[in-house]
Amino acid sequence: MSGKAGAVYRVTVEVAPDAEQAWVRYLTAEHMPDVVEQPGFLGATRWKEQDRAPDGWARYVLHYRVESVAVIEAYRVSPAAAHLREDHARRFGSLTRVSRTVLSEPVFVGPRD
Repeated sequence: MSGKAGAVYRVTVEVAPDAEQAWVRYLTAEHMPDVVEQPGFLGATRWKEQDRAPDGWARYVLHYRVESVAVIEAYRVSPAAAHLREDHARRFGSLTRVSRTVLSEPVFVGPRD
């Protein structure tokens, strides 16, 4: 990863148990690489929550690191984003629940010596 992230585009996805393995393969091999190829994206991390949703669905949190909030705003209205959302919905629409948020103004605090 190059550059310093000024914002994070956080995408939370709940996945039906029967679709989880196929969705993880698709996400890792196709979707995430396609997203991070967009202008201003610096990289991404996929996290799996240890607790499942109340109905048993798996929950994943994706952190797409970007140069700035403006990058996310531009991406959200881009044809590439529309295409990626449509592709995801076509493949996994009824098997996933997706929410998106923008994180900014990062502050890091490390341990004291």
